[in-house]
Amino acid sequence: MSEPVSDTSGGNNKFAGFHIRTGAMSEYDQARVNFADEVRAVMVELLSTSASIDDIASAHKFVASAVALLKQREHDDTFEGPGEAALATIGSFLDRSPLIGAINPLAVPMRISTLRDGTGETVAIGTVCFGAAYEGPPGCVHGGFIAAAFDEVLGVAQSLSGNPGMTVNLAIDYRSPTPLSQPLEFRGRIKQVEGRKIFTIGTLHHGDTLCAEASGLFISMRPEVFERLLKIRQSQ
Repeated sequence: MSEPVSDTSGGNNKFAGFHIRTGAMSEYDQARVNFADEVRAVMVELLSTSASIDDIASAHKFVASAVALLKQREHDDTFEGPGEAALATIGSFLDRSPLIGAINPLAVPMRISTLRDGTGETVAIGTVCFGAAYEGPPGCVHGGFIAAAFDEVLGVAQSLSGNPGMTVNLAIDYRSPTPLSQPLEFRGRIKQVEGRKIFTIGTLHHGDTLCAEASGLFISMRPEVFERLLKIRQSQ
């Protein structure tokens, strides 16, 4: 799960809160986190198991039973937005993220925090260890997941501008193979702000090895655009 970051949004830009935890995780959401952890474990086992066909079929039945149980229950995908009383049945937007969301089995998940470096500049730090499910070249992390992780870390960095927005351009330079099952650190910061344009830069490290560099351009989102996106989501 990600660490909370300071809310520097100001104004009425609700989008600014998407990387910020607005309250403690509920018991209900913690139960979903525990479930998501088991789903991740299933993914790992499925990739590497040498169990018999009968054992795999039995495991399949258990999983299918769990899916059937949940399908029979009510579903509510309403989302009221950061800083408001989001329903406990869905958790916060933060926890749903496919990169850092604790209740989303697609997520590793990556942990994100912010700190001030020696120059006093605030830097977004993402720490993660990609397992076998994220393999691209043998023994290495797939470049697409690296790009997605950069998008998330730079997204947190640009949110520190106080008027964040959405990704317009993301460029990645891969410098060295990024190993699986090893601790990795992403770093992101704001390079400059020009009106609604927020320019960011980032790096990926495995120990002292520079694995990749990134640059991203974000455009601050107008409040009416954010409201329109919420309406589209609610109609789906």
